[in-house]
This record gives sequence, C-alpha cells and structure tokens, in this order.
Amino acid sequence: MNWFKKKFEQFSEKLNADDTSFGAIEKKEEGRVPQTPKVPERSASSGRVDNIEELKEITLGAISNTVRMLGYSNTVISGLVFHSVYKDNAIENVGLMSLMKDPRFLSRIKRELKSRGVAYKDDLRMEVLHESPDTGKVTAITEGIGVEVLTPKDVLKKQKARVVATEGVTWEPEYILEPTGKHYFIGRGKDPKIESGPKIHNDIAFVGIEEKNEEQYKVNNFISRSHAVIVFDKEIGAYKLFRSKFLNNPSHKIKIFNASLDDFSGISLSNATVPHILKNGDSICFNDRIVLEFGLLD
Repeated sequence: MNWFKKKFEQFSEKLNADDTSFGAIEKKEEGRVPQTPKVPERSASSGRVDNIEELKEITLGAISNTVRMLGYSNTVISGLVFHSVYKDNAIENVGLMSLMKDPRFLSRIKRELKSRGVAYKDDLRMEVLHESPDTGKVTAITEGIGVEVLTPKDVLKKQKARVVATEGVTWEPEYILEPTGKHYFIGRGKDPKIESGPKIHNDIAFVGIEEKNEEQYKVNNFISRSHAVIVFDKEIGAYKLFRSKFLNNPSHKIKIFNASLDDFSGISLSNATVPHILKNGDSICFNDRIVLEFGLLD
C-alpha cells in the first residue's frame, strides 16, 4: 500500500467515524429528568476537527463571523481564500479541498451571505493556499486553517503583473511584478553607474553593450541606464509607471500605447512626478525603439 493510499484511508476513517467526543450517551441520574446533552461551544482555534461535517460547520461559522459587518456597507465579495499551514497532501487539506469542490457547500455559503445582507459576485471564487505564511493573519477556522474574504479591491491588491521585452533584449525572458510597493527600476545594465550620480540596480535590466559587447545588444543603446520605474499603489490597487528621476535628458522619451483599447496615439511621460496608471496590455516604448509589454496575471 503506497503512502497516498494510506493517507486517504486515514481521512476516510475520520469521515466515517462516529463522533463520541461530545458524549452521545445519555446518563440518567436518580431523581432527575434525563436531558439531551448539549454540544459545548468550540472556539475556532481550539484544535483540529475530527470529520468533514464538523469542518463544514466551523468554516461556515468563521465566514459568517468575518462578514457580519459587511451587510451595513456596499461591499461586494469577490471570493474566499482559505489559508492552510499544512502541505497539499495533508489530511486537513484533503478535507478542505473536498469542501471547495462541493456545490452544496458553495450554495450554503451564498445563503449565509444573503441572510446577512452581504452582496457577492455570482462567480464567487474559492481558493486554497497550502503552507500559507498568512494563516495566522486571517480569521481562524481551526488549528492551522483560516479564511480571508476578498472584495474586488482586495483582489486587485493581490494581482501580480508581467513585463516582457518585445523590442530590445533583457537579461531575463520575463519579469514578474509583485503587488508589494517595491520599486522596479528599468534601464540598461544590471548595476549601472549613473553619470554624475549613484550606482543603481535595475530590476528590469536590458543587456548593456558595456556588459556584452555583441551586435545583438546594440539596440539597447536606445534605453537609458535608468529610464523608468514601476511601483504598485496599494491605495488604488494598480501599478504605476514613473519617469526615472535620474533621467535628466528631456530628449529621452517614454510613450505608452494600448492597441487592445484602440489607443494608438499614445501617452507621453515627461514628468517624473506624474505617473501613468498601467492597464493590462500597455506597451511601454522607450525612445521609439525599445518596447516592454505589460500584462496583469490572473
């Protein structure tokens, strides 16, 4: 019997086991009327659950607790993210994943949201993050598992982006941007020395002729050592493109086009303090020769 089969059988045993932890047998005491024992309340972080039904009820309770104040606002819920400290093949995650695939469980969640006056998208998304470092930062369900409710703005705040050079040659075939507030510097060379300025590090780096003196890299001379910066704005949930403060020569141009939005005239970026909010499909053109394609990742 292989390891996975053994794990699955262990999980099945948990699902089928009779729950006797709360005292299912009534005891008669002399002179007293027998009473049905009450199930003691269980806090979300008191321990692991023993079966799938218990996990379902505790999860619904945690979701209800998280959204209880949203009924008084215009907030729309886009999705639910379940954070787990366990590996993807752990028994706890097997149970969690089985809930995510159960349409009846999703219907119960929607009924709960509706009963509390909370608006939600019809295509309400549910996702499980295994070995999540943020488990302790979200609403606890049980030991090692928590839930996070996402609004459209929250989704944007978690959205990664990708930039790829379609004209010019970068050191990497693509660059993935994280919505952390980090400044991604764009320019020629990995660690160029700015004339009459500091030595900087380019996160999106075009191969400089100073680094590789080959014919194919000469096109990169059309981009400055420090030409632009991309940074994620958490307040608006969008990536912004700035002209580099080290780009002192006004003749160096930055222009943004978006063919998918029928924007062929382009927007010029000439002021280092005035950004352009990047949209999915934007083409960032440097000095009419070097082009970076910007795209949001699902």
